Amino acid sequence: MITVQLIIIFYHGARSGFGFIAGGIADKFGIKWPLSAGIVLYTAAVAIISIQNSLIPIVALRVPQGIGVAILFTLAPALIARAFGPSRRGSALGFTLAAMGAGTFTGTLGGGLLGEEFGWPAIFWMRIPIGIVLLIATIIGLNQSYAGAVHDRVKKRFDLLGSAILFTSLFTFVLGLSFARVDGWLSPLPITLVITSGVLGLIFAKGNKTGNFTILPIGLMKFPGFKSGAGSNFLITVASFVMWFLFPFYVTDVMGRSVLTLGALLALMAIMNLIGAGVAGYLADRIGDRLITFIGAMLTAIGLAVAGTQGSNPEMLSVIFATIVIGVGFGAHQAAVYALTLRGTAPEHAGSTAAGLTVSQTIGTVVSIALMTSLLNWQQSINERSFAEAYQNLYLIAGGIAVLAGAIVIKKQSNIVNGTININSNPE
Repeated sequence: MITVQLIIIFYHGARSGFGFIAGGIADKFGIKWPLSAGIVLYTAAVAIISIQNSLIPIVALRVPQGIGVAILFTLAPALIARAFGPSRRGSALGFTLAAMGAGTFTGTLGGGLLGEEFGWPAIFWMRIPIGIVLLIATIIGLNQSYAGAVHDRVKKRFDLLGSAILFTSLFTFVLGLSFARVDGWLSPLPITLVITSGVLGLIFAKGNKTGNFTILPIGLMKFPGFKSGAGSNFLITVASFVMWFLFPFYVTDVMGRSVLTLGALLALMAIMNLIGAGVAGYLADRIGDRLITFIGAMLTAIGLAVAGTQGSNPEMLSVIFATIVIGVGFGAHQAAVYALTLRGTAPEHAGSTAAGLTVSQTIGTVVSIALMTSLLNWQQSINERSFAEAYQNLYLIAGGIAVLAGAIVIKKQSNIVNGTININSNPE
């Protein structure tokens, strides 16, 4: 069981740790070749995983797989930010996030069918030809004018020490949170890992501020929309990820529905997510990133609250309604918050800025699992509440976190009129 948990922990740790490094490399050396390297690394990792017959090498291979995913999910939005001007960036990001969601949805369904028919290795086999085609398309078709280095004449060097410290800090933080859920929050291992992460984080922050560590630009936290965008993205992930690891138990155990019904509900949520992202990106270009981000967060909060008030005798129509609202709200928030964070980003910093969104979402996933699982167990063991009662409370807490995700971005509003960015207050 521990080995199976390590498969998930190491994947998220590597993905969190390498996000900023991927963005920093792309800002210095261009997007095209780091993106190609990410495709190669991911494809090679899944190919080797598919031929393993032991869990131990799979755990190790999840690290390069996580690094590959970090590169892909960081550089895709950065590429869009470079390729499209500020006035069209919201629509382009909305379409991109919808496409990424469609890919995740299709892969989940396809992987389930392949795994059932041919066994678990087929889930990884199917990704190999996709990776090869994507690599060829990237090398041949990606326009170097917006995928290459922005300042070719500037002398560049890879900040190995800063990258290693930053990676280790984020990696150990994710491991600490994950082991806290397994071993307990006051156990020696998670406490040691979190303290180590904090010390390394302070060392990196000081080195970055003095210019000794250059993998990230100085003053990244002061970039327009960065703090509120990354913070809101983190909070909405903490709130909404309960739908992926608690909702399935509610549908099958409390509602007594089949796995097929659960799959249909999750598919419905994914489809609504795509619609929400596409519409929100378009609206963000016209009426403002912060307002649409706020609306998306509020819709997510409403859906979570409705889902949390169903109790042990839920109405299927109410559950369907909650699923639809959460799907639309989360998709809308994602498109708008990406536009908010990347709208005013300079091309030479698009990778580092996009990394803030990738890392905040990955860490938000880990925090959601660790925090909500611990609260669920606490309610059931200490307060002797049933799963349905504990589930209700957790969803109401998640709804409150979603409200906070909207509140931290609504304090100021940016609009685009005829291609001109108008900011009604200070950037951050």
